[in-house]
Amino acid sequence: MSDAPRIVSWLDDWLAGGGRLLLLLDYDGTLTPIVETPHEASLPGTMRDDLRALAGRPNIRVAVLSGRDLADLRERVGVSGLIYAGCHGLEIEGPDVTFCHPEAEAQQETLGVIGEQLNKRAPTVPGMLVEPKRFGLAVHYRHVARDQIRRVETELARAIQQGGSRLKIFHGSQVIEIQPQVSWNKGDCVIWIRDAVQRMSTAPLMVLYIGDDWTDEHAFEALAGQGITVRVGTGVPASRAAYRFPDVAEVQRLVGTLAARPAGGTA
Repeated sequence: MSDAPRIVSWLDDWLAGGGRLLLLLDYDGTLTPIVETPHEASLPGTMRDDLRALAGRPNIRVAVLSGRDLADLRERVGVSGLIYAGCHGLEIEGPDVTFCHPEAEAQQETLGVIGEQLNKRAPTVPGMLVEPKRFGLAVHYRHVARDQIRRVETELARAIQQGGSRLKIFHGSQVIEIQPQVSWNKGDCVIWIRDAVQRMSTAPLMVLYIGDDWTDEHAFEALAGQGITVRVGTGVPASRAAYRFPDVAEVQRLVGTLAARPAGGTA
């Protein structure tokens, strides 16, 4: 059973009592289903309309987070008035907020070299896809034969060795992410956004974070006891999130329900 109905009920009561809501949403696998290749992940038109409606509410702030580049994320969502966080929070931009991790900027050139090396090697591993980012790289292996996945890791190790830099490497949903070795993740990102939004008003703030991937676990941990956390999907044996939604459709229903509420009724 989904936890969405009771969460909506809590939020209705909170907003009716004069509180504010910070709604933090992951993109791939949360706002959009996981697809075969990254460029296919498009936001449904109804979801875009609902996000636009929420962006116009004075007591609700919406932030969309992703491992994607900030520019790519903003273009895919296409809603003004939201806070966008790209590259797992290394760059943040929105109304009255902006952040770019200085240590990440310093390693852009090295990441570019590694990306070039990986692109040269990609044809030797059928199905391997290299996604360049401003502050990182993603190596997708969804279409790589199971007995060839170790080759993806081997080619990645060779490219990093040639790049000659300390980097952070972690696994997502059939993807290996490479980032600058900085002390920053989605948990740090959501706390930074929360604090920035909190300073904008004296009204109490409720935080709701919804995500589906391993990288979202940092955010769940950071918000433990300080907000509502939801993991999307079934079959995940353990999560730091307090609640579960079975699928992306349930996220869309929650966002749609909030957007359909009369603005005056949730003020």
